[in-house]
Amino acid sequence: MSKVEGLKSKVLNGGILLTLRSLVAAVISLVSVIVIARLLGLRDYGIATVSIGIIYFLTWTCRLGLHTHLVRARDLPEDGPRWVLSFYNALGLVLCSALWLAAPVAGKFTGQPEVTLALRALIPVVWLDLVGMVAISMLERHLRFGQVGLIESVSQLGNCVLSIALVCSGAGYWGPVIGTVFQYVLQTILACRLYPVSWRWGWDWQFLKPALRFGLAYSGADWIANCKSLRISILVSGIAGIEAAGIVGMANRFADQMSMLRLVVRRMSISVMSKLVEEPDAARGAVSRGMVYQALLVGPVCAGFSCVAVWVIPFFFGPEWVLSARIFPLIALATLGSSLFDLHAAVLHAAGKNAEVAKGNLLHVSLLWLGGVILLPVAGLWGYGISELLALPGYFLLHHLFRKSYGAPRYQHAFRVSLAAVPPLIASIFVPPLPAMAIFVLSYAALFTCDATIRAYLLELNLFARRKRGSAKAEEEPGEGVRAGLGA
Repeated sequence: MSKVEGLKSKVLNGGILLTLRSLVAAVISLVSVIVIARLLGLRDYGIATVSIGIIYFLTWTCRLGLHTHLVRARDLPEDGPRWVLSFYNALGLVLCSALWLAAPVAGKFTGQPEVTLALRALIPVVWLDLVGMVAISMLERHLRFGQVGLIESVSQLGNCVLSIALVCSGAGYWGPVIGTVFQYVLQTILACRLYPVSWRWGWDWQFLKPALRFGLAYSGADWIANCKSLRISILVSGIAGIEAAGIVGMANRFADQMSMLRLVVRRMSISVMSKLVEEPDAARGAVSRGMVYQALLVGPVCAGFSCVAVWVIPFFFGPEWVLSARIFPLIALATLGSSLFDLHAAVLHAAGKNAEVAKGNLLHVSLLWLGGVILLPVAGLWGYGISELLALPGYFLLHHLFRKSYGAPRYQHAFRVSLAAVPPLIASIFVPPLPAMAIFVLSYAALFTCDATIRAYLLELNLFARRKRGSAKAEEEPGEGVRAGLGA
């Protein structure tokens, strides 16, 4: 096998490994949520949701994009990982000190002093994430996706087991808090064992300055997008209370699990799209088809679950969680709409147009926060769901920015597939599960019966999945493999 063919095989097999890891993580996460949320109840689960949500936001944003630079830099110095690790250690010390002092603000804002205690217990996560990401980024740089998946799956399993054990023993919200800390301890240990990086104080500013410029530019758009996750911790808990934050957190968790394959596509899309950015027709065609694939991967799963959510969620979690099932269809519909624009952002990122992605994300997130501020006091948690839908037009800016460089992609097929999910999603809010399921079956039956083009897309998606399983033996050129997969 040639060097090029070996590289292509690693990338495609990496996609399969990441998908399998996502499936394992989804199962682990659902089991954990079912047990923990039922035993904790609304208040304690809300405390855990708010505290852990703030910490996750900090871990995403405090990396400063240096982990991305380690993965993508063409000429990485041999000491580059060591310099980043040393810088991260110093940064982690500063961040942990600042977080300790700022934690009481979150407790006062939510009216729950327990949030302060939980946040302070979670402080080590910020530093552990920085340290572990150096080794994980180097594993990704060398396409060792199997080991990355192993690290993430084992550490998440450790979190699940410890959290459940502590909650069952009566630890309350401390169960998921301590479990989260343990997850990052385990993740860091495994990462450092699989890819050891030597460390000592000191770094080279000639390396770090351009690395930070790249990382900040690349990650800025993601920082803005991640502000969406803070709405539960800040907006919902501050306006509607800690119990409401738990309910919304549950609905969002299910929306994420139902659209987990979208996250796999998003994780790998930038590296794939980078092969097409110099060919506007190919990039536009890939986005046009990719939107249909996203709609096929996200829409039926979310719509099907929404039809039975009022049975499933109260059965596993208790009747006090039924409002999560009621608002889930609105959140799922917004998730479906936003998934259609993942590849727009991926192409712009790959082309180095990070500022343009940041503009699109800023408009969308601003509409989300504005809608939440206005509608939450008026309509309660229904207002949260409605604000998700009202923010979708904000993606028009992302479309406009993409069109300027690559032309307008074709939306009609993706729109038809997405439209099929709307009747069952809306019906599940107002009618019992059985009629909602009947509407689901009729809606998608009509789509696939009457539209031969959509049937062809579905068959093509299945064919691509089978092709990926046999990719190690394929003899296509890399560009042809990418176009075959994305339909460019």
